[in-house]
Amino acid sequence: MDEVRKLLDSLMGQSRDADLMEAKKNKGKNFTQDNVCKFYLLGFCPQWELANSKLTTKRNLGQCCKVHSEAMKQEFEEHPEKEKYQAEYERSFLPFLEGQVREADAWVTRERANAQKAEATAREKTTVQTMPANVKEQITQLEADMNKMMASAEELAENGDIEGSKFKVVLAEEIKNKVKEIETKHPSYTVTLKEEWVCEVCGTRTEAVTENNETRFAAHFQGKVHVGYAKIRDWVKELRKKQRDGDERRGVYRDRSRDRGVRRRSRSRGGDRDRDRGRRRSRSRKDGNGEERRRRTSRSREQAKSAGDGAAAASSMEAGGGGGNREEEGRRPR
Repeated sequence: MDEVRKLLDSLMGQSRDADLMEAKKNKGKNFTQDNVCKFYLLGFCPQWELANSKLTTKRNLGQCCKVHSEAMKQEFEEHPEKEKYQAEYERSFLPFLEGQVREADAWVTRERANAQKAEATAREKTTVQTMPANVKEQITQLEADMNKMMASAEELAENGDIEGSKFKVVLAEEIKNKVKEIETKHPSYTVTLKEEWVCEVCGTRTEAVTENNETRFAAHFQGKVHVGYAKIRDWVKELRKKQRDGDERRGVYRDRSRDRGVRRRSRSRGGDRDRDRGRRRSRSRKDGNGEERRRRTSRSREQAKSAGDGAAAASSMEAGGGGGNREEEGRRPR
């Protein structure tokens, strides 16, 4: 019953059973409900994609019981505040993915140790060729042509045609280099018949590649477990990069804000200094004007005092001069 309900929710949305008013109220934001898988909205739910794989019982991947709905995903993609919700969901998604990467790395270490133990008991070895049959035929033909060129060079040298012999040798060397180039692309290596190989991406231990199991070995890289863990590692790289870029942008914004604040405070201090200088000049002017007024007042008082003293002296002199004349008139004979 629960599986049927989840299927209907994923196809029709969670508001399929709600009344009209409730559906209108929640329209466009049903994806924010707790029972909707937020990792699926971002584009990848590891637990959901790796469900029913052979490793679910061996590893602590867990099971996602939330709704994985394309309808909810569409609501999320079309929401006007998608970036805000996306950043919120990614912040919780990254630690979860990093935990899965740590567990996969632990499996790689553990399985390598087990493979080394198994290899210690193996003795029989074999050489494995990775070169396809048609390439082997091509190399055989090139080697035959090279031998013909060398035989022709020897023959020309015996007949005294040194230049022709050198030319044939040069052609033979070119063919030899071509053969080496092809062999480099298809190396051969030696393995024990019981040698095992550990995948560094998902930590799976399997039989090492041989000429008898090349198809089965290649199938590992297309398997559900390997593809799932490869996606987990890719998502971790991408989210970490986004996080670093976001931190750098925020750092630049903080630096710019700090610079603006410093400039603003500098302008404020400059304005305060200008105002202080203006006040000092104003006070200086006022003080100078007051001193000038005091000097003028003092000079006026001094001038007034000097004028008063001069008038008194003149009066005294006039009074003295009149008494002397009367005395002279009294002395004159009549």
